[in-house]
Amino acid sequence: MSDHMTQYTEGHTVRAFDAELEQLRTLVLQMGGLVIDQLQRAVNAIRKRDIGSAKLVVEREATVNQYDIDGEELIFNLLAKRQPMGADLRMIISYIRAITDLERCGDEAKKIAKIARRHIEDGAEIDADFDESTESMGELAVEILRTAVEALDNADAENAIQAAKEDARLDAEYKRSVRSIHDAMISQPALVDVAADHVVVIKALERIGDHAKNIAKYVVFIVQGKDVRHVKAKALDRDA
Repeated sequence: MSDHMTQYTEGHTVRAFDAELEQLRTLVLQMGGLVIDQLQRAVNAIRKRDIGSAKLVVEREATVNQYDIDGEELIFNLLAKRQPMGADLRMIISYIRAITDLERCGDEAKKIAKIARRHIEDGAEIDADFDESTESMGELAVEILRTAVEALDNADAENAIQAAKEDARLDAEYKRSVRSIHDAMISQPALVDVAADHVVVIKALERIGDHAKNIAKYVVFIVQGKDVRHVKAKALDRDA
């Protein structure tokens, strides 16, 4: 093969590889956008008694799962055909991990939506303190997940680290909410069933924060080449 033909073939391969990487990146970001919307709608469903949002979240879970399937297939094909190395391999590994975390966030959003739908259909009365904690935790979970996905989009390690640190606020709010639920059940035993559902909701929001923190750490891995999955969020500035 002539030098000219070798350069042409390699250039074609590189362009095709770049196009496949961009296809994967687009898929991950589209999935991220959908999951953020799923979470927002699930929180609105339970706070505003919005049966339409609750049903939509449950229905669209199949779309979230399809992104998971399509993303894995695309990644496996990339690994088999291109055998990427270095920064490209880090990116692909991070994307497959992010897809897994986004799929799990989708599961948690569906869980919240199903509880909201049942409460609406049953006409359950919700304690005002429960509503307040759902609102504050829900807003924070959406904010952290959105920041993490935007950091992934922009390869922004600084904002990713900030998102990871914000998860500590969500954990603190979760602990405060659990104490509030405990106190409410003691003073109003009739709230036990609703309180149990509320614990499931706030635990789902706390887990979403954990998954968002994971995504933020993958951004650090992509940008800086450092695996910080097991580094405490508060130490990321030092270790990243």
